[in-house]
Amino acid sequence: MKYFLKITLFFWIVVSSAQTKLELTPKGFAPLEIEMPNQPINKLIEQSKEWARYYNEKGSDVFDVTENSLTIEARYENAYYYWNLAVKYNFDIKYSLKIVFGENQKYTLTFTVKEIYTDRVLMKTTVVDFFTSEGKLKEDFKDSKPSLENTVNRIIKSYINFIAQ
Repeated sequence: MKYFLKITLFFWIVVSSAQTKLELTPKGFAPLEIEMPNQPINKLIEQSKEWARYYNEKGSDVFDVTENSLTIEARYENAYYYWNLAVKYNFDIKYSLKIVFGENQKYTLTFTVKEIYTDRVLMKTTVVDFFTSEGKLKEDFKDSKPSLENTVNRIIKSYINFIAQ
């Protein structure tokens, strides 16, 4: 039993770490292409709508629904933070997740941060502002980038796992 538990834990770690992680760049997040579950596309679209309702309890919008794609837009509270003079500042985001199911047994996820809020007030800051014109991360955003990436990867992982069921 002890060996079975160790083997199970090992495979779980390997599988969870093998999943591609999105990284924030000066252009935003690159699209992610994933193997499609063996299900009809119309069922995957319905599952995607169900995930949007399930994952975004405070509401989400599903729009631009076609026979092989849809877009989900929702708000995520405390999506990222940064520290300034030992004070932690949390920020909410409004995001868009465009899902396109291809004919090559793969689907593409495109994650976009549409808006950033602090205390429910829309900010002028965008993720492009995290970087200098040369593409280097600004010092002020050294905490923000990894915390936002963790949030985005948590959202993506939730979607991928939900669809794979």
